[in-house]
Amino acid sequence: MDADNSRLTSAKEPGRGYHDLGGLDGGPIDTSVSQAQPWEKLAVVVGNALGAKGAKVVRTDEVRRTREEMGAELYNQLGYFEKGIESLRRLLVEKGVIDQPTLERRMAEIARRIAEEGR
Repeated sequence: MDADNSRLTSAKEPGRGYHDLGGLDGGPIDTSVSQAQPWEKLAVVVGNALGAKGAKVVRTDEVRRTREEMGAELYNQLGYFEKGIESLRRLLVEKGVIDQPTLERRMAEIARRIAEEGR
């Protein structure tokens, strides 16, 4: 098996992707604790419902793959929960569970409702 994954990912070193920071100096860690936002909690619930603890529509290896395929720029722009949501979005579209136009239409409906009703 070829250990050099640079042709498959944006790895800068053989065997290491841009998301793999294990063992590297990542700088100081913000240890302040904040309360999870409702949408963050919902992201976990949806991921669990679709994954190993639920309907098994998505698998851990697929979620990891779609995170790796985001590319360094998008990966670094998104927060932890946003990465999970983006990964699920990509998988659901890829698997034909929902198509992109339907998803965008539904997101617009929700955004409109939030703007009008505040929730």
